[in-house]
Amino acid sequence: MTKMITRFAPSPTGNLHIGSARTALINFICKSKHEDSKLYLRIEDTDRERSKEEFKNNILSGLQWLGINWDNEPQIQSQNINRHLEIANKLLDNNKAFKCICSEEDLNERRKKINSGDITSKKICVSCATNTKVQSLEKDYVIRIKIPIDDKEILEDVVQGTVEVKKTEIDDYVLVRRNGTPTYMLSVVVDDHDLGVNFIIRGDDHLNNYFRQKFIYEYMNWEIPRYAHIPLIHGEDGSKLSKRHGAVNLIDLKKQGYLPEAIINNLILLGWSPKKNDDEIIQLKNIISIFNINHLSKSASIFSYKKLDYFNNYYLRQEQNLDLFIKYCKTDKNLQEYLEKDQKKLIRIFNIYKKDIYKYEEMVNIAKIYFNSNFERLENEIFQQEFNNCFNNFLELINNIKNWEYDDINSEITNFLKKNNLKFPILGKPVRFLLTNNYNGPSITDIFMILGKEQSIERLNKYKV
Repeated sequence: MTKMITRFAPSPTGNLHIGSARTALINFICKSKHEDSKLYLRIEDTDRERSKEEFKNNILSGLQWLGINWDNEPQIQSQNINRHLEIANKLLDNNKAFKCICSEEDLNERRKKINSGDITSKKICVSCATNTKVQSLEKDYVIRIKIPIDDKEILEDVVQGTVEVKKTEIDDYVLVRRNGTPTYMLSVVVDDHDLGVNFIIRGDDHLNNYFRQKFIYEYMNWEIPRYAHIPLIHGEDGSKLSKRHGAVNLIDLKKQGYLPEAIINNLILLGWSPKKNDDEIIQLKNIISIFNINHLSKSASIFSYKKLDYFNNYYLRQEQNLDLFIKYCKTDKNLQEYLEKDQKKLIRIFNIYKKDIYKYEEMVNIAKIYFNSNFERLENEIFQQEFNNCFNNFLELINNIKNWEYDDINSEITNFLKKNNLKFPILGKPVRFLLTNNYNGPSITDIFMILGKEQSIERLNKYKV
């Protein structure tokens, strides 16, 4: 028997947001803890004007890239409109909903009184339900649900705990618009029921929707799912995570060269931590085995790109992930060119620099330094006289190295420093600059190994004392 059926239901009105990816991830983890559980995917495209195929494809590819798999052919909400309307009409027939013809002007006037406190009830329409003429109309009306005004509603939420709302705070919201199309509030409940969803994990911005949607379940004698409303993630300034904080589209992060493991590692530690594990590095399979949604924090968590960079640097340095770097190179025009020109050289550059980079896209400018066949030194740099005094001897030494291997080059440089009583920065920093136009970077021996003897000497020869 199926223990848990969850769902992830994004709207294709935008790309897959990092916050939505976290919701999908938590659904996937909870489902994966039990072999006979399911995670269903639904594309909520009833907003026809803003829904686009490109956003749908972005969502699907983003989930697949993260490794979040679902157990159904994605349900397309707009294909179920007749079913949604069927339930709306049943609610009408059972006197659990009513027709409303209130004008927008009248509704706005009542909203003003509600907002000012002149009216304590949130009921937006107070006349149509008892008007027999209105209820006998065949067209030009909206369908509103009937919400009783007595007592209160209580939700025992898996994450938020006990939440109470007075029924007077719940409006008789619209189920079907005047143009005959169902609203989100109706469609989502009908689709969840028809899919057999029994555990809804979603953002806490939907918390108030529970107290509105539950009446559809009750009126239809459907089983109400368990709910877990997870807190949203914020930027480091405490506001809702948005584009101004950086890339929030999952595919943009992929294009920049972040790895799925790093994103998953970062997202799951927002508001949750493994109890007996001080190490922040945690793989998905281990997350699945120890994760407990009951231990998720109620409070909003801060998404840090510095933290994401930390995780990504860890994962891109792993030897087993080298193939992922090669795969990324094939998606970037410049890196693809370098890969075709000299794959071994590009891999050598990556292996030398990987401890200091946070995402693959940084390799574009780094590799350019070493693949530039027309390299020109920045002429405005002036080096210390102590370096100028020894440079020609050093250049002769490099010319005379017959075995161009790391240990031999390193040994020759070390002996040269001792023989000339030089501290390494006096020699190393200017040489590094002559080879790369940068004082900072890997050891000059590593740079020599990347460039090879011929290209190294060619670049050094451009400096005349």
